[in-house]
Amino acid sequence: MHALSQVHADFITHGDHRPIFEQLLVLMVELTRSERGVIAEVQRSPDGAPALQLHAVCAWPDALADLRTLAGGALASGEPVMLPAPALPGEALDGAHPPAFLGMPFKLQGDVVGVVGLGLRPGGYDAFHVSFLQPVLTTCGTLIHARREAERRHQGELALTAQQALMKKLALVAARTDNAVIITDSTGRTEWVNEGFTRITGYTLEETVGRKPGELLQGPDTDRKSIVAMSEALHRGEGITVELLNYGKSGRPYWNLIEVQPVHDADGKIVQFVAIESDVTARKQLQQQVSESAERLRLALDSAEDGLWDWNVRTHELTVSPRWLLMLGYEPTLKTSFEFWSQHLCHPEDLPEAHRRLTEHMEGRTPMYEFEHRLRHKDGSWVWVLGRAKVVERDEQGRAVRVVGINSDITSRRRAQEHLQAFIQAIPDMILRVRADGLCLGFKPSALEPTFMSPDAFLGRNIYETSLPEQLLTHLRAALQRVTHDSSLEIFEFPMEMPFGIHQYEARVVPSGPDEGTCIVRNITARKLVEEQRRRQQEQLEERVRHATRELESRQAQLIQSEKLASLGQMAASIAHEINNPVGYVSSNVSTLGGYISVLRRLLELHMRMEEALPPEAREAVAELLEQIRTVREQEHLDELLQDMDDLLSDTKEGTARIREFIQDLKTFVREESGTTQQADLNKLLQVTLRMLRHELKHKVQVRLDFGPMPLVRCYPTQLNQVFMNLLLNAAQAIEPRGDIHITTRREGSEAVVWIRDTGRGMSQETLERLFTPFFTTKPAGQGTGLGLSICYAIISRHKGRIQVDSELGKGTTFLVRLPLSEE
Repeated sequence: MHALSQVHADFITHGDHRPIFEQLLVLMVELTRSERGVIAEVQRSPDGAPALQLHAVCAWPDALADLRTLAGGALASGEPVMLPAPALPGEALDGAHPPAFLGMPFKLQGDVVGVVGLGLRPGGYDAFHVSFLQPVLTTCGTLIHARREAERRHQGELALTAQQALMKKLALVAARTDNAVIITDSTGRTEWVNEGFTRITGYTLEETVGRKPGELLQGPDTDRKSIVAMSEALHRGEGITVELLNYGKSGRPYWNLIEVQPVHDADGKIVQFVAIESDVTARKQLQQQVSESAERLRLALDSAEDGLWDWNVRTHELTVSPRWLLMLGYEPTLKTSFEFWSQHLCHPEDLPEAHRRLTEHMEGRTPMYEFEHRLRHKDGSWVWVLGRAKVVERDEQGRAVRVVGINSDITSRRRAQEHLQAFIQAIPDMILRVRADGLCLGFKPSALEPTFMSPDAFLGRNIYETSLPEQLLTHLRAALQRVTHDSSLEIFEFPMEMPFGIHQYEARVVPSGPDEGTCIVRNITARKLVEEQRRRQQEQLEERVRHATRELESRQAQLIQSEKLASLGQMAASIAHEINNPVGYVSSNVSTLGGYISVLRRLLELHMRMEEALPPEAREAVAELLEQIRTVREQEHLDELLQDMDDLLSDTKEGTARIREFIQDLKTFVREESGTTQQADLNKLLQVTLRMLRHELKHKVQVRLDFGPMPLVRCYPTQLNQVFMNLLLNAAQAIEPRGDIHITTRREGSEAVVWIRDTGRGMSQETLERLFTPFFTTKPAGQGTGLGLSICYAIISRHKGRIQVDSELGKGTTFLVRLPLSEE
């Protein structure tokens, strides 16, 4: 026991287990007087198999090998084992001996952790030795436990140190990475976030500490199923990666790829969670765009009704789209191969050419495969398709490995081409398709006239070297240059002497390609004869039209004059009223002036009498007369009468002037038009017309004038007066009860422009369409002839001008008159 106490003290002092085990082994060998001894630790492999590790050996040459053999029973049973000498390998039997080997296991918490082996004690071993050595075995177990704990603590310290170093590196990376890094405690509350988290979400470290990330980042459209799956995985202590739609501090939604991993301590307990988040909004948007593009491509292919095919050259496997099969009447589930296409689908006449073109492309001699051929439909008919394909994969030697192509159903187009070809053959004209350099690419002879050469003599030859007429070739060369340059249509005619006389021909040249044109040559001799006959007939007809026009113009002038007289009848009441007003107050003033004159006459008589009685000897009589004169002057207000006489005379003069002006305007308006045009000022013509219509307008219309400086216009003034009068009367009649008429004149380029706009009731679209039709009127029967606006239209047309109207019900009407300016 003293020796064991010393062993414990040495272990506590030095902490090294190997010398301690050697001391214990020496102690046991001495106490039992054994020749050999060994102490070994039992270690378990991952599959549970025991393995021995020697800690101390005494005079045992092959201790480990012998220990595995001799201590097997002790390790299996957990009890001491004593074996006779023959059990020791390498030694001969020398008769019956007591047990020569003692194997004693020692335990720790019920498990065998080591074994002590002693051998070759004189007198052998018995149960006493086992009992005697129990304190030593206990000490060995305690040492093993202490050593394991020390190693575990050391490994833990190393791991902690490594983890701390790793965490420092991770912290440095996390601080600088663009991704967001979040470290939470075991309850999921944030302990630390990096700058990347702040850049992505807008939340700072201070705003997030102590709060769960979901409280800040999750929103109305965040996937709840993903949140539940993440919570369940973290609750089980497992890592998880999910994509979530999160929301930043500003409310901006963004897609987030989150990878969360738990952090365990040395005992396996979860102490933290580390989450790395990446903003994948751009990738999600790109995925969505790719998805939308794929969908658009699918829709485009479906709408185009083209079939796709993919040929594996090595395996001869042919993968086709459902549309490719439906094009031929097969179910979309049919399995195909290149042999099936060659033997059952492709037309035998087209197969060699298809193979040739496909081989040329696969060998790199053509940029792509393109061929029109026939494929057999399931019902036995033939479908024309246009096949296009390209090699998309080659091996290291450059051999084609994979070819992808598309088939377009061109059956309708081929049938249309056949119909077009039949139609072209039915055209009686000669048709040439010629390249710009003169090479003949196509030729169809005329069905009505013999050709100089057979079609084979034209095809593939330079047409300028043939025996076609020089007139045709010269014009054709120039026409081809023009149509290939600007894609125009060129038409030319040429005569050609034939055995039966000179014939006329027409050639039409149109572009039919980037560097070629098509020429159609037609015999137009008969058409020329008809055109000549029609030309003579046209000349005769034009002469008749000119004669009829002269008669019509004469009658139109009469009609205009008649319409003018009708308008004058409508103006009679206005003219009478306008004349009566100035005549009335002239007459009144004259009457008043007569009374004033009588008073003056009396006064003059008195003056005469006074003068007669003025001798010096009759001053009294003069005084009396002077008094009478004074009385009359006061009674008759002679001073006021004399002053009023001046105003009355001025009014009389003004009235007389107005009468003269009105009568002059009336004479100008109704004057018979001469046969030649005159220079006139449109502003003055409008003012004359307004004075003529003063009575018609002043009670219901406010006329607003905006006259601009206008050059003289060569015209028929009275006819323009009639146009302006009709337009103003129509405007006044459209206003109920009161309104405005705006008259504006301007010069616009080489035209004089007059706008007459009213605020009347406007016109419907139906009325506008028939506005200038003769005899069309919206007035009640008997109140209009329907010729006013048609005459206006004829007058403006005669002046080579234009009259336009813009009107809308309830919003008034605007007439626009444009007249060309005089060049003088």
